[in-house]
Amino acid sequence: MYANFVIITIALTIFGIVYTYFTYRNKERMALIESGIDIEYFRLKTQRQSTILLSFGLIFMGFAIGVLSGFFFEKYLLENHNPKEYRNYPQAYLSMITLFMGLAMLISYFINRRMKKQN
Repeated sequence: MYANFVIITIALTIFGIVYTYFTYRNKERMALIESGIDIEYFRLKTQRQSTILLSFGLIFMGFAIGVLSGFFFEKYLLENHNPKEYRNYPQAYLSMITLFMGLAMLISYFINRRMKKQN
């Protein structure tokens, strides 16, 4: 019973936040249009948001791939290169996470640069 209450409360909270966001965004845009702001302003704002979301999405994917490859790298080190009978290799995770997050940032940079050239 308690779990159902928590799920319903979380769902209603998310709905309220989304509804409030879209309502006030619409009111803000209508006020800006009435004051004479050009509609091109909204397109530029949307393009900026899409590039930011693309960057964050690629960075989080790089983090996940880094954790996964760090797991496999650690298993490889434990099985093949373990002279002092170590129990774990945390540097495997650290190196793989930073490597793949850096690659994700580079990919994001080149994709964003190509998108800016097209516009």
